[in-house]
Amino acid sequence: MRKHWKSVPALLLLAACAPCAWAQESPAQKDGEAVRVRRVAAVEANEEPAASGEEVEALRARAEAASNPSERARLRLSLAETLAEGGGKAEASALARELVAEERFDPQFFYNAGNALARMGESEAAAEAYRKAVAQKHGNYSRAQHNLGVVLTRLGRWEEAEGALSAAMRLEHDTYAEASYSLGRLHALRGESVLAAAEWGRTLRLRPDHGDAAAALARTLAEGGDTEQALAVLDAFEARASKRGAQVPREVTLARGEIVAAANVYAAARVEGRTVEAGKQTETGLPDSTALLRGVRAGRASPAKFVIEQPAYGSLLSARAARAAERPEQAVEQYRRAIREAGGYLAPANMELGLTLVSLRRNEEAAASLLSVVRREGGRYPLVFYHLGRIYEHMGRLAEAGEAFARAAELGGEESPQFYLDLSRIREQEGRHDEALAAAEAYVRALSRTGEPPAWARERVENLRKRAAPPAKQ
Repeated sequence: MRKHWKSVPALLLLAACAPCAWAQESPAQKDGEAVRVRRVAAVEANEEPAASGEEVEALRARAEAASNPSERARLRLSLAETLAEGGGKAEASALARELVAEERFDPQFFYNAGNALARMGESEAAAEAYRKAVAQKHGNYSRAQHNLGVVLTRLGRWEEAEGALSAAMRLEHDTYAEASYSLGRLHALRGESVLAAAEWGRTLRLRPDHGDAAAALARTLAEGGDTEQALAVLDAFEARASKRGAQVPREVTLARGEIVAAANVYAAARVEGRTVEAGKQTETGLPDSTALLRGVRAGRASPAKFVIEQPAYGSLLSARAARAAERPEQAVEQYRRAIREAGGYLAPANMELGLTLVSLRRNEEAAASLLSVVRREGGRYPLVFYHLGRIYEHMGRLAEAGEAFARAAELGGEESPQFYLDLSRIREQEGRHDEALAAAEAYVRALSRTGEPPAWARERVENLRKRAAPPAKQ
């Protein structure tokens, strides 16, 4: 079975990393169009696009010779993209950043510069470019708002990302399908599977041929126990594609195979009288939650139970409906009922109950609900530890917050570098500067794999190094 089926957060993180179309907004200049035509042809031929030295120097000369500032900036941006394709990423990034720093009214250019930086993996600089484009249009720039939300999601700045994506939706009167899809990805990353499913449902209503949304929605429904509805989503998508004479996207085909395979594993286990569920991760009778959190390590996940029996499933659906309707107290009651009907534990219900209790500021109860997931199958759900860390930090229980963030980082830090940053912050508050430094360095390394880490992150590492260094001998 594919790796991303190991947990709800893991498969949703996969959806969150789906490619975003950083399309140019306007007709390009002649030189830039040549760059893009070559890039598209190379991609279609499954080759790496490469720029010749002559092309680079020709663009450089034309840019230097241009007298109009806007034309010169556009040519230099095409030069940066050409350099990036040819392996000159450092020079390309520096040039694009220099262009973004220019003070000139040209929102369309800054939007395109943001797209170029995003393709280079320079999320922080791309966000700066998009913000500039948005500001110059007084906030009325839906595509720039959307792309800003996407790069902020990549950076783990979820609240800012939600603001940008919601703004993009408002500007398009809630008809912007790609922004809806990106909002769904953001909800999924935060463990809000009900909200993610609802958003992807809206995406498909707005754009029925959105294959990524269909696959993401089906996987989420299957993880929540509704294999039948998950397959119905894919059936409907494929029927629409057939009617149009279109090919079914690979992602939809993969999602179907994974869902069917998981359901077959469960069915076979039932025939044999076995229960397909994760084993306990820790010993019972641990003295406190800190010891429990320390007991969970990476690589200890067990197979998942992908089918939820009635009547627990009916109660789970009722809880989700109440939560979506902003009736949290009723949702709490229904989640607890689903857990009782499932025999005292039901991972989706326990996790969603915990998040609902957080919204009611019932933090002790929320932590207890999430800890039940840690006891049973903590290795499968890195996001449980993230939410526990936030709860404990809010309550001032730094030792437990630190252990929770440490497990989140160990289990999912490579996919969600934000976990390292949270861990570093708590360790610094505890005065454990060596560990704060190690976590900050891990954050920078994780970001370096896809682009240039922000300057503040490197500054944080340097400051922590000074604090962690032993005092000089007299």
